[in-house]
Amino acid sequence: MRLQKWIFLAIFILDFFAWSLDVLLWPYILRYLVDTFAHFETDRLAVWGALFTPIVGAIGLVIYVETASRTMGFLMAKAMPKLQADIRMHMFEHTQHHSPRYFNERFAGSLANKLTDMTTQVDLILQQLFFPIIPAISACILGAGFLWFVNPLFAWILLGWMVTHLSICILFTRSVDAFEHRHGEARSDLVGKIVDSFTNNFAVNLFYKFFYERKLINPFQKEEKQTNQEAKIYVEKMRCVLSLFYIVVVVFGMFGLLIYLWVHRQISTGEVVQVFTTMWSLAMILWTVGSSLPVLFQSFGIAKQAYSVMLDEEDLGDLPNAKELKISSGEIVFDNVSFQYGEQSLFVNKQAHIRGGEKVGLVGYTGAGKSTFINLILRFFPIPQGRILIDGQEIANLSLSSLRSQIALIPQDPVLFHRTLRENICYGKPEATEDEIARAAKLAHCDEFISNMTNGYEAKVGERGTKLSGGEKQRIAIARAILVDAPILILDEATSSLDSVTERYIQESLEKLMRDRTTLVIAHRLSTLSQMDRILVFDSGKIVEEGTHSNLLAKEGLYARMWKMQVGGFLPETPV
Repeated sequence: MRLQKWIFLAIFILDFFAWSLDVLLWPYILRYLVDTFAHFETDRLAVWGALFTPIVGAIGLVIYVETASRTMGFLMAKAMPKLQADIRMHMFEHTQHHSPRYFNERFAGSLANKLTDMTTQVDLILQQLFFPIIPAISACILGAGFLWFVNPLFAWILLGWMVTHLSICILFTRSVDAFEHRHGEARSDLVGKIVDSFTNNFAVNLFYKFFYERKLINPFQKEEKQTNQEAKIYVEKMRCVLSLFYIVVVVFGMFGLLIYLWVHRQISTGEVVQVFTTMWSLAMILWTVGSSLPVLFQSFGIAKQAYSVMLDEEDLGDLPNAKELKISSGEIVFDNVSFQYGEQSLFVNKQAHIRGGEKVGLVGYTGAGKSTFINLILRFFPIPQGRILIDGQEIANLSLSSLRSQIALIPQDPVLFHRTLRENICYGKPEATEDEIARAAKLAHCDEFISNMTNGYEAKVGERGTKLSGGEKQRIAIARAILVDAPILILDEATSSLDSVTERYIQESLEKLMRDRTTLVIAHRLSTLSQMDRILVFDSGKIVEEGTHSNLLAKEGLYARMWKMQVGGFLPETPV
């Protein structure tokens, strides 16, 4: 809100005086009219001169209140959307800067729901504050001043009633805050489960598990419903207490005193009308506040659980004085690197040296540490011990933008955005020209299927690229890497989803792409590694063998055994 402090200050001032004066001045004008009519009871035609002041005052009050209200409305219409946008983008940016591990451990739907919760609940909080809570407080304070001049006792009763009323509300609604915090968490979990089921709808259809999915989500729905009911029932208990207090104080207390003073001629008929209408209006206002405070605290409870996203510190942020990566040859060094994923220790004091411009293959059974090796170079995970250097520069001291802009990765299972083919190809280089995009697509053999699509490069690929086949998605990922033209290239089973004919063509393009680049290639089809300068053989997080394809076969070690176990050129996931 500080980004728009002057607008919100103006809203607050208008809010404080507009509605409260409207509520309090009309009873005063009515009192003046009643006393004036009573005074001119015997000569009613002479009353017109005395009515000039209250009529002008009433017209001025209407104009003031309407002008202030409409001005406040326009200011709110300008400020609130910007406030919501600022909050949403700030939370989005903070959440996006987490590592892949953070997203692997959380539902994307739940995170998105918390961003939505925060923006909507902040809007509700401010709406409740600006109407009726702030106007109600200002009306009671100013109302006490108005009633003081009638009889100080009325002012003290009003202030005492206001304090007691609000205290009861706050006493109850603090518990509502806790209930709504639980309800918000339950709702986020439920939304996460629903989005997860929608995302994997193909598997649900394939196995016809619609009833199973409903059964799986039912416990989360039950928790959401129960926490929602608990919060709302507690609010109704509060309203029962407020109703009892309202009847005792207002109906029997204040109005009984008012009648008593009038009967004993201590106040005029006009003052009776003023006090009665003022107290009745304030009673309605405070009752509205009693209904609004639970909503306010419910919104606070939901917003607090949504704010938990902002309490998750960025686990891969840049250091304050992060430097830019400058690559000369592309040498990569692992120096005593230790790393564990959860409780599983993968690397212990790992040493590795990849020379600049060298083409290195990484092989091993599933879980041997190949992908972790790549992920640590990309700094997807923090390194608890040791260091990784690129051309003598420790990557922990580099900015992530400079590190990842100079490394191109072609993953085994590329995920595309639900955007156009053009946007997906040039994602790593948005400023690419049409010629550059077309050249990259041609080298990756994307143009073959893009030219057959109705909208060509402007065709949308569907969520996660569902409108494309696995091979087509793989070719888009390869085109993306070709376009980035980074000095370090990583291929993680880059041709696994391609047919043999397309693979042969793309292998030629990849061979051109690998020239004069440091290249790391993960492959289960060992025959694709025969032309590598060197092959690193991983086993349980350790590099147990290294050498060329022919040298490793001659050693008759783990690599040779894996070569013999291959069926159709693929490596089984575990030893046979």
